[in-house]
Amino acid sequence: MTDTRPGLSETALQPLILASGSPRRRHWLEAMRIPFELQLPDVDETPLLDEDPMDLVLRLAELKAEVIARRNPSRWVMAADTTVAVDHHTLNKPVDVEDAVRMLTLIQGRAHQVHTGFCLQKNDTTHSFVDTAQVFFRPLTEAQIRWYVGTREPMDKAGAYAIQGIGALFIEAVEGSFSTVMGLPVERMGALFGVLGLLKPWMGFPKGV
Repeated sequence: MTDTRPGLSETALQPLILASGSPRRRHWLEAMRIPFELQLPDVDETPLLDEDPMDLVLRLAELKAEVIARRNPSRWVMAADTTVAVDHHTLNKPVDVEDAVRMLTLIQGRAHQVHTGFCLQKNDTTHSFVDTAQVFFRPLTEAQIRWYVGTREPMDKAGAYAIQGIGALFIEAVEGSFSTVMGLPVERMGALFGVLGLLKPWMGFPKGV
């Protein structure tokens, strides 16, 4: 069906392109009813030597968005990347069971930071930022950690836990955005979409004051 509302070009009505394979990010866009297409970027996510975790997630988010934006001129492309940091350790996805145990042992019983880099790009226009939340973990025994790793839930998650899954049992408190911990800072994303005037052509959402 063609939308004939005045002032809206065909390009403006094309859905957002999500440059991510994360089911959590898809969930948020679906829940907010923002139309999108999925295109997966093929990028090397290896951290640079001594790379700060905030620099890492911003660089990767921008790289993912750029790769897909180059293939899709005049389309809005969104990408994100998330990591967990504690002390001087950057905790990405565990490589095996023992790595997951190591990560959970590091973060149990204390606070850690979750950094999510976000990038929205169309042609040469780029909007990017890093959002950070602080998460407080309950103390866990080695038996509890190994039980959790045995569920396999941690194996594809930064920091080796899922706050929206079984991992929620271990959370004492969150300072900052819960959605940032899940991998998409929806509060700041929604505000940016509003400032750029994207919510009306995508969703019909009326403009504010």
